[in-house]
Amino acid sequence: MTLIGFKLKPATEAIKISGVDRETVKLAEFGRICAGLIHEISTPLTAANLTLAQLGNRRGSVQIIQQVRRELKLLERYVIAARLQLKGESMPTTFSLTIVIHQIEMLLEAKAMAAEVRLLINTKGSIRIYGDRVKFAQIMTNLINNAIESYEESNKHPRFVRVNVKRKSEDSVTINVRDYGIGISYGGLKRIFEPLYSTKTGAHKGMGIGLSNVKSYVEEDFGGSIKVHSIPGMGTNFTLTIPIRHS
Repeated sequence: MTLIGFKLKPATEAIKISGVDRETVKLAEFGRICAGLIHEISTPLTAANLTLAQLGNRRGSVQIIQQVRRELKLLERYVIAARLQLKGESMPTTFSLTIVIHQIEMLLEAKAMAAEVRLLINTKGSIRIYGDRVKFAQIMTNLINNAIESYEESNKHPRFVRVNVKRKSEDSVTINVRDYGIGISYGGLKRIFEPLYSTKTGAHKGMGIGLSNVKSYVEEDFGGSIKVHSIPGMGTNFTLTIPIRHS
């Protein structure tokens, strides 16, 4: 009997796929999914903790309590999305990317304030696209979060992260996420989207999962493209082009 072109060996022998034990392949895939999940939930958890710290200094603030609830709700959506991915499912729908981006702005506001970074979000009108809302939120969370952290090893002031959204045509939308932080070296740019590669150092040293996922989601889930331009010491600009599709 064969399976996807490979002959199954007797049960007493180790099952090999391209020279690798099948159980090892399954374990590696499980580890990849878990690593991605840990990466995706770390940002909303950090934001929630920072907001709670503010709550400790401003007791009785209804606005801050509501903010924490929104952050934890987003975390819940990440977990639900991870479960569906394990089952090979997705949650495509028509949604307003403008609303999602402003929700991410609120999510990361506490972290930006702690880093003395000002978020400048420029969206014109409500643009609706078709796809997985949670994955789009993950794309924007990763890019804006990375832009905030780009100032960690920089003494620059003032500090800005600019997000510009505009209709490129009737059929697509362009999103730019721009920072003026430490930038990325030429060698780093060549590997920026590789799995398990990270340009971060220090407290925010990453696992190299975020941008790899971002590229995958943009291209495979939304049928779009992503480009990056960076100059060491002057900052980084990510440009996303996403088709406007409806169910």
